[in-house]
Amino acid sequence: MGGDLIELARRLDAATGSDREIDVGIARLFGGGEPAPDYTASVERCTDLVRAVLPGWAWHVGWNATGILPYASLHQGDRVAEAAAPTVPLALLKALLKARLAAETSG
Repeated sequence: MGGDLIELARRLDAATGSDREIDVGIARLFGGGEPAPDYTASVERCTDLVRAVLPGWAWHVGWNATGILPYASLHQGDRVAEAAAPTVPLALLKALLKARLAAETSG
């Protein structure tokens, strides 16, 4: 799954708004069903995904230090994944992938 996560993270880094191809990739990776939910366009779909993929994790969204871009923080205990992006859904998705990549690389 690591290579797929890395490729999806690369695509999310380049995204500026909703993207059906990214939605499909996320659904394939995490079992989101068909047709793929509109993750990149919906905060609700993203928080549903966070609950499914990272049970027990909390989330927070706000503005990053520049005050321009939204950011998302996912956390459980001392584990934290944060990301900023042009939209709240993209920030949540980027943080989710960071958390999953960290879990995979830490064993």
